[in-house]
Amino acid sequence: MQDTQKKQILLVGNPNVGKSTVFNALCNKKQKTGNYAGVTVASHSGNYTYKNEEVEVIDLPGSYSVYPSSEDEAIFSKFLIDEKENYAGVVYILEALSLKRGLLLFQQIQDLGIPMILVVNQIDQAERRGISIDISKFSEALGIKIIQTNAKENIGIDDIKEAVLNNQFVKTQTTSFEIPAEHKDFIQKLASHKGFDNEYKAWMSLSLGTNLKKIESVMELINEPDSKSLVPKRLQVQETVRRYQSVDKILSDVISKKPQFKELLTERLDKILVHKFWGYVVFLVILLIIFQSVFFLAEYPMNWIDSFFSWLTAFTSEHLPDGPINSLISNGIVPGIGGIVVFAPQIGILLYFLYLLEDSGYMARVVFLMDRILRPFGLNGKSIVPLVSGTACAIPAVISTRNIENVKERLLTILVTPFMTCSARLPVYSIIIGLIISDGTFLGIKYKALVLMGMYLLGFLVALFSASILKRFIKNKGKTYLVMDLPTYKKPLFGYDFKMVLGKVWDFITGAGKIIF
Repeated sequence: MQDTQKKQILLVGNPNVGKSTVFNALCNKKQKTGNYAGVTVASHSGNYTYKNEEVEVIDLPGSYSVYPSSEDEAIFSKFLIDEKENYAGVVYILEALSLKRGLLLFQQIQDLGIPMILVVNQIDQAERRGISIDISKFSEALGIKIIQTNAKENIGIDDIKEAVLNNQFVKTQTTSFEIPAEHKDFIQKLASHKGFDNEYKAWMSLSLGTNLKKIESVMELINEPDSKSLVPKRLQVQETVRRYQSVDKILSDVISKKPQFKELLTERLDKILVHKFWGYVVFLVILLIIFQSVFFLAEYPMNWIDSFFSWLTAFTSEHLPDGPINSLISNGIVPGIGGIVVFAPQIGILLYFLYLLEDSGYMARVVFLMDRILRPFGLNGKSIVPLVSGTACAIPAVISTRNIENVKERLLTILVTPFMTCSARLPVYSIIIGLIISDGTFLGIKYKALVLMGMYLLGFLVALFSASILKRFIKNKGKTYLVMDLPTYKKPLFGYDFKMVLGKVWDFITGAGKIIF
């Protein structure tokens, strides 16, 4: 049962609508965010206190439907339905630029009888593109109050807290989905026999295909002549088509769009960034800039840190009494900590660039670009996200593979991700490169930066080589296709990403520091 001292709410929505950003704003946390689908691949929880009420917030993985097509969506569906008695309600996040797509899942949850608060995020982005949303009409059409937010600017967050405090969760008594006439009699019988309190729950149990043998036995029990012809996937498609027809009617009355006479920035950039030739050139140039920055920008703070710890070593050696304590501190602890902290600038710069790429929406383009390269090795474009994330840390990178629908491709990605150079190896590479490679440049790029980039590319090539071997032993059923939404480009919040990097760098320092102590 739900803890009477702490209210529990769920954050739910499609991938890449700003759920994690809302979560961070509510709970003052630093959960990773990014402008591409699949950032959240496991549920995260946090707490906040508002007007003396403590609330636990659970951020579930993004999903497009209650019918899961990947591991992260399965986590979402299972938690949403199985834990229904343990949470007060759902805070559903809609993105202003993708209302049609988001309303499908909203209606499904609404029809399950789950109480909800509706939040429309990033309305400013819609306004910039000439899209006007009549919030009052929209609210009336859905039968629920709408809260407008811009989570990255912390706008509307207190309104969410106030709504949760006052239990403004709305539970509808009627369903928006009308059961097809040809199945209505059977669904009514199934709902009555299984004890469902509305017909949609019976429809969903049938469409999910879970416990299919039990359902088929019920079909036989209630003498349904056409029970064998009810195919779960076909029912899901039928529901999706009908729901989108309903959503189109709602949105036609609440959305107005000014005609666009000039090409959008996103469209202009994509002509280059996803081009079959120039897209790869730009990607390599970006990598070169990152690795050049790792050495060039980090050089000065690394020298300052090294000088400080050299001074601190000499200071402790001179001012502490001679003996084992002096030796331990001046020759052990201080140089040991300095040897860790000195690499923090390089790790921080690498992570900062990765966060900026994710935040801007460019990483989604990299997924699209890399799909044609990775497919011959048994992977797909979505595998590049765990592989790139593996340059920071392999553990969260492996977890992020839940976003890959195909089991074989997911398993292969998990097996080869550890070959990528993670941030823990960066100090080792930096020392070796610093000792062996000279300080010269080639076309204005440091030799050290080129060698470091080569080390990372070598890890990537080894990962591909390993995948090409492993795919022969892991059987795949059927051909898969990459279908994904390319988000609009957004200006990264540089300060927000900097705070995220500081947290990660601190985790590195404290994690490595434990070895010393």
